[in-house]
Amino acid sequence: MKNTFLISSFVIIFLFSFSILLESPVHSQTNPSDNNEYLYPANKEKVVDETVDEFYQALRNLKYPIHQEVYQRYKQKPKQQQRHLDTVLFKEMPDASVNVRKKLLFNEVERLNYITFDGNILSIYPYIDINYHQTVSPDRQVYFFYSFKDTEKEFRGNYAIYDVETKEMVAGGNTYMPKLNLTRNTYDKER
Repeated sequence: MKNTFLISSFVIIFLFSFSILLESPVHSQTNPSDNNEYLYPANKEKVVDETVDEFYQALRNLKYPIHQEVYQRYKQKPKQQQRHLDTVLFKEMPDASVNVRKKLLFNEVERLNYITFDGNILSIYPYIDINYHQTVSPDRQVYFFYSFKDTEKEFRGNYAIYDVETKEMVAGGNTYMPKLNLTRNTYDKER
């Protein structure tokens, strides 16, 4: 009798738990990639005549209305709230080790990461995982700009990704990472 009660209790608890698991909203959610509802849909077949260098010059000259608007919003902010303009509207670093300008599909951007070592850990920059950019189709044409300086003392880098059709920035950022001085032996200086 006791065993029958335990077995039936176990079965009821198991079935109840299993039914809750199946009805869980976590398992019924869909990703935007499943529905193909992107803010920037695929356009890999579309022909865009503007080269990446022509777009870079247009960006620097504020040729497009979207960039003029961004510049005006930047200038209206108080000085303490203004980020560096070269981050808002991408500009290559003048003393950069590497400057990259490419026109490619958004899913190809992940392959352009640079690995640097700060003396302690390896770091990837820019770390771009297209799974976190669910508004941009992986088959969307973009302009990719990347500029960095990697020395023994520091790493500085900035990047920007612009949509080919709308000319809007879809991702971007910058970083500064000081490096550890591995050649200095602090044990010898303590004596």
